[in-house]
Amino acid sequence: MELVNKKYYDGFEGEPEIQFIYKKGNDTEILTMWEGYFDQIMRLMLPDEQGWTGLAYCYNMYTGWYENSPWVIEDLQIALKQFKSIDETKLCNEAAEILMLLCSILRESILNSYEVSIARE
Repeated sequence: MELVNKKYYDGFEGEPEIQFIYKKGNDTEILTMWEGYFDQIMRLMLPDEQGWTGLAYCYNMYTGWYENSPWVIEDLQIALKQFKSIDETKLCNEAAEILMLLCSILRESILNSYEVSIARE
């Protein structure tokens, strides 16, 4: 079964979209969002002592989901850490909600060994 949440893409049809796809056994859930919300979130990720790493590296270097879509997130722990580091008070309400959902998706996926991918449509 496939469950798609388009709440954060409604009204932006025709604009670029980002999908977080996570496989839960035989089921697949997809969180679809307007790329503008995703950009708001990703711009708040700061480089660490080694520079850009994880999702922040892929975002800033236009690799990963920009080249191959869907693209499997290799290290969910790093991705979760990066999303948790973001100051949600600097986001609009919708982007802050998305950030909370992404953290929840990643936590659940880590606990249950789910695969998480990002697709850019």
